[in-house]
Amino acid sequence: ILNNACSFSFDLAFECLLTLQLVVTSAQKDLGKVSEEATEKRSSGHIRGLVPSLHAKLGTSAEKLLRHNWIDESTDNKGLKNKGEMVQNILRIYLETSGSTSDLLDELACTILPQASLSKSTEEDDSRDHEFPTLCSATFRGWCRTLHEENLAILNKLVKAVSSEKRLNCQSEATEAHLKNIHKTVNVVVSLVNLCRTHEKVTIHGMAIKYGGKYVDSFLKVFDFLEAHYQDHKGLVIQLVKDLQKATRTLQTLCSEAKGMKQTAITSKIPATKRSLERFLFHVKALLHTTSRGSNFWMGSLKHKDLRGQIVSSQAYVDNEADDVEENMSGEEPMEDDELPL
Repeated sequence: ILNNACSFSFDLAFECLLTLQLVVTSAQKDLGKVSEEATEKRSSGHIRGLVPSLHAKLGTSAEKLLRHNWIDESTDNKGLKNKGEMVQNILRIYLETSGSTSDLLDELACTILPQASLSKSTEEDDSRDHEFPTLCSATFRGWCRTLHEENLAILNKLVKAVSSEKRLNCQSEATEAHLKNIHKTVNVVVSLVNLCRTHEKVTIHGMAIKYGGKYVDSFLKVFDFLEAHYQDHKGLVIQLVKDLQKATRTLQTLCSEAKGMKQTAITSKIPATKRSLERFLFHVKALLHTTSRGSNFWMGSLKHKDLRGQIVSSQAYVDNEADDVEENMSGEEPMEDDELPL
């Protein structure tokens, strides 16, 4: 049915996917209502086996729609203009039904999304460099928003997990697994935020500032966990913070440029994000001081750079803070592996 729907129209294929999603949801609810006595019967075994099968089918169907080329002048498929919300729903289903949402997020955000073009060319040209024709100039913003939201949701789940396991004295193997999973979310947010260095749309910049700030807010909640396990997993913790700084620096530049250029669509989001970035700086300092490694960070003079990495006048952005130190100055000794520039 889905194959026939895809050959006819995007709207019909989307309705088929939503119908399958309802079937999966209903099956899961019915399974939850099965009594303990019924679980011993064979019939319940069939139901239990059916739900994972339907769940997998839902995921492959969503992927099929995302990979389908919807430009066909001989049918009702004339492209994806005004279909952004539908594509977001399909992408969300694809992510939530995958075997590993975090791994899929990493692939889409770090490999697929940077290949997308926002040119005014045809949607077919937009998708020529990657495997998802539904990722084009008409849907790029929706993809970014969905990936931001899903990544933030995963981080929030990890925050709850490490908070509960901290009270239960989390084992070393579990701690390392949590740190690696948190690192995956860091890689995703860094990639999504750094898209702003190549994509100049104000809406994309505003989205990065909004969700980047929310991400930093959630990340602050894992600092107690990082502190508790710093000595045993120093390398992972240091790398985690170093990599997240790649996003926080870009966010600082985005905020400064938006204020300097008076981009009113973005400026309302800046104060909350700036506060989150300041809190992040203080938390990193506290972490390293508390773990008796205060020498691992240092302060230096700020180099003002734009999104393209070009050094600009210190007067170019009137909002830069004196303590937002971005990188070591030329002529200084190179950092050791466990040093953090702040």
